[in-house]
Amino acid sequence: MSLVVDTPGAAVLPEIAATRHVEPPSGEREPLKVSIYERMSKSNAQLMPIFPYDEAGAMVPCGAVLYGGADRTHPHFFHWNTVSELLVAWGSNEAMIASGSLMATQPFHGVNSFLRDEKKEGTFALVTITQRQSSEAGQREALTAKCESCKKDILRFEYESAPHGAPDFEAAAYTEADDVFRQFSTQWGGVEFVRQRNSDAVRICEHCGHENSVFEMSAWGWDRMVSQTSVANAAYQSLKASAEEVLG
Repeated sequence: MSLVVDTPGAAVLPEIAATRHVEPPSGEREPLKVSIYERMSKSNAQLMPIFPYDEAGAMVPCGAVLYGGADRTHPHFFHWNTVSELLVAWGSNEAMIASGSLMATQPFHGVNSFLRDEKKEGTFALVTITQRQSSEAGQREALTAKCESCKKDILRFEYESAPHGAPDFEAAAYTEADDVFRQFSTQWGGVEFVRQRNSDAVRICEHCGHENSVFEMSAWGWDRMVSQTSVANAAYQSLKASAEEVLG
């Protein structure tokens, strides 16, 4: 059987060559380009999606800027995800992940600042964590907290994180049904996790009786992103209502 070469070094069968082509863009996701450094210089939370696409089938790179200081603290927790995550370090100093490194995380993995000494000024890590949203039903996430003393689980908060367009997507699961700008499920899950984690019932370990410290969320910033997304949606609806009133 003869072969056809249609590109340098690429030999293909004639019947494949006759139909080989790249599908044109669907128009659903306009190609965008950003500088990760510029975008994250203005971020308001860790794991902030850097593009406005988070629906089923989308690649979602999320940025995080972690840095040290005398008053900085990044409480440790564990994250579980049914979809794969890929971490890329775009620059770091005195961190456990070197500049330019790439790491495929395990489905269940620990999360912290990645800094060798988060109380030291000048330490930092700028990273992206990318996940591909599932087009099938069953995408879920979970966050786990362990006792500071005995290291046993004191909370596992698991939730459905089905993206828009997936068969099991629920519009009202962590956002309002009429929202134009959807809450990113990971951010919403982080806020709910901390709310439960800081309750007295959870802080006092049922295994050893240790009273765990309050989980400080300020360095992670999930509550800021959730709140500002809610305000952005409310502002959009407010302007829309005013325009309808004026224009009849």
